[in-house]
Amino acid sequence: MTETTKTHESSAARQAAMWGERARDWAEVMEGPHGWGIPVYERILERVPVDESTRLLDVGCGAGRFCRTARDRGATVAGLDATSEFIEIARERTPEGEFEVGEMEDLPWPDHSFDVVTGFHSFFLAEDMVGALREARRVARPGGTLALTIWGRPDRCDSTGLFASMRRLVEGDAAAPDDSEPKAPRPRALHEEDVILGTARQAGLQPTELAFFQYVEEYPDVETMARGMLAAPPGRAASRASSPNAVRAALAEAAQPRVTDTGTVRLREELRYLIATT
Repeated sequence: MTETTKTHESSAARQAAMWGERARDWAEVMEGPHGWGIPVYERILERVPVDESTRLLDVGCGAGRFCRTARDRGATVAGLDATSEFIEIARERTPEGEFEVGEMEDLPWPDHSFDVVTGFHSFFLAEDMVGALREARRVARPGGTLALTIWGRPDRCDSTGLFASMRRLVEGDAAAPDDSEPKAPRPRALHEEDVILGTARQAGLQPTELAFFQYVEEYPDVETMARGMLAAPPGRAASRASSPNAVRAALAEAAQPRVTDTGTVRLREELRYLIATT
């Protein structure tokens, strides 16, 4: 295992504090039967088949829905997350799994422990993404598989507007662009092909597949969607800066174009996934 720095510890502690407040809401809505994860998990499992012979680790496993899905296909599963409340739920969902609270940059497993390592919208949350990917490669067997997902192009994601509505509650007038000030160059986005490929190769991975994937998140009503959004760090930050009711109102307004006649909310989303050998 690598040496964990205080910077990593504070980063993980901040993540855990924000995610842990409403962990059950996240598990029931976002990792529920109609949440964002299910179509994404199924897509990755189409590209990276698992069966009874597979030992799999999910890094940043959240409340363990993907581990449960992989276990149902026969895999022996393990998961790591910084949030103890998520790990408690993951253990409930898959009692036979091996779940640990810890750091992505310091995985508590020996070298070459897993056939497959996954990370769903998790590795980019690490203080040191390259270091986290190197750790994932370390615990994978030589020639094993790593699969990760990141957000896709913002203009292809309905959630871009939802996040912007919450960000305005946090930043207030500062969220509005000031055309009188010279604009600093924007950093390259992680979803850009050469950026994500370069990051993977810097970690010693050998990319084999890189693609965008469009899918739909569906919620029975706006209140359920807002309940899930309020469970994630952007929602928690917006709640602290304003109030939960203000966040719900902002989300309801932003989501209105995606509300059907029956009240269902259907969000069109895009992610980018990368599959590599270790």
